[in-house]
Amino acid sequence: MVAVLAHWEWRDMVPMTEAPLWNLPLRDFGVVDWRMVPVSGIRNSERRVPLREFPSYEEALEVDGLRRVFIEPRSTHETPETVWLHDFEHPKECVYIFGSAHYNPAVMHRREGDDVVSIKTVQDKGVLWSHQAAVIALYDRCNRGHS
Repeated sequence: MVAVLAHWEWRDMVPMTEAPLWNLPLRDFGVVDWRMVPVSGIRNSERRVPLREFPSYEEALEVDGLRRVFIEPRSTHETPETVWLHDFEHPKECVYIFGSAHYNPAVMHRREGDDVVSIKTVQDKGVLWSHQAAVIALYDRCNRGHS
C-alpha cells in the first residue's frame, strides 16, 4: 500500500483549489490512502482516493506498518542531509510525507529509520509545490517497477 500525507498550502492556495491538483495524480498512480493536514472541512468529490483530513501530523502519521518517506528540499538548512530521489530505493509499502511551502514536517516528525529524500533540479532551490514533488516521486516509483 502507498499512502500520501501532505500539508495544505494555506498561505498561497485554498484547499478547494489545491485538492484537484492532488487527487487526480494520486488516483492515476494508484495511491489508496490520501491524508491532509490540517482539517479544512472541504468536500472532495474523489471517490477512488478519498480525502482524509487530520488536525495534526501526529495523528495523520499513525500509519501502522508503512515506512515513512519525507520528501523535502535539500536546500533548506533544516534537512541538509538527504538522499537524492534518483539514488533512492522506494520501499514496496510506504507513506510519502510532504510539507508545504512554509512547513517542513521532517524537522519535527522524523524518527530514526525514516527516509528524507530530495528531488534534484537544475538550481536545487526547493521551490517545487508539494503536489508537483508528489507527481515526480510517484513517477520515479512507477518507473522503477513499483505500482
